[in-house]
Amino acid sequence: MNIGIRQRGLSLIELMIAITLGLIVLAALLGLFVQSRSSFRQNDALAEMQDSARFGLDTMARDLSMAGFYGGLYGYSAIVPYTVAPSPDCGAPDLTASPSIPWAFQVSKRVEFRNHLSSVSVASAFPCLGQSNTPVAANTDIVAVRRVAGQSTASIISGNTANAAANTFYLKTNGTVGSIIHNGGNSVITLSTSTDIPLQAPLALYKYMARVYFIRSYSQTPADGIPTLCRMELQQVSSSSMSVECLAEGVENMQIEWGLDLDNDCVVDTYTSSPSATQLAQSAITARIWLLVRTTQTDGGFNDQKVFNFADYSNTSALAAGFHRRVYSTTVQLRNPIADNGPCT
Repeated sequence: MNIGIRQRGLSLIELMIAITLGLIVLAALLGLFVQSRSSFRQNDALAEMQDSARFGLDTMARDLSMAGFYGGLYGYSAIVPYTVAPSPDCGAPDLTASPSIPWAFQVSKRVEFRNHLSSVSVASAFPCLGQSNTPVAANTDIVAVRRVAGQSTASIISGNTANAAANTFYLKTNGTVGSIIHNGGNSVITLSTSTDIPLQAPLALYKYMARVYFIRSYSQTPADGIPTLCRMELQQVSSSSMSVECLAEGVENMQIEWGLDLDNDCVVDTYTSSPSATQLAQSAITARIWLLVRTTQTDGGFNDQKVFNFADYSNTSALAAGFHRRVYSTTVQLRNPIADNGPCT
């Protein structure tokens, strides 16, 4: 007679042990997943922050290195400025000239700078930044740049016409003298109908630019509260105006130090955060740009208690909690001394 083997299932104790071990393994895997996800989000935020800093620094460095470049003309006195002010303009007209020269076309000033820690109010320094869509973050610097594009947009080798972008400001120059013109809605510039100084071919046309860099207290809408590096720029449109273009989110502060050559030997003798207009025109040969950049999203319980000191800035009060921050900087050579007495020797 065959006797069957009696089979038994798991006991309650064994089942409880198995469930407990499974929960422990599941909790460990879940913790690893959460940690990996948090680490990924943090690394992604830091990479985004670094990209914003790099783009902001590169954009400003390119403009500052070209400040005062006017198509190879030596100095600025050979340029006849445009005399119709954009609306809004970003500063006071030069009333010493006749006719007066609007702020945007004052080519004698390659850069303008306000150390916002100690300057007059923003609205009086740069009226175009006193509007509701341009609230400037407190304790940040502001810098304006005037220049033309690095390469000519069009050339007239012979004849008297050239193709050009409509509604664009150009510096028209033969390499010796020049004038700033606005071609209105025309895609062809005809020299015979030009109302500025008469020039004969050959000559070149360079796109003219006037920009003001500042830190706005928000990015898209005031409610988002994301500090952003922006610039007010001369628009190439039918009715000339200055309009806001934002470049890099998360830029919380901008400071600039200017390297001055005081003995005309092309070597920086001192750096200052509060240069005079004369020093900017004649002695500044480098600019050191500092950007304090933060992540755009908060990170849980992270609380940055560091004190940041750069240029003449120091955060004397606690910064908003939950954001990672870094300071980025670069030094730019100012290649185009604007003073007619020429570059350093």
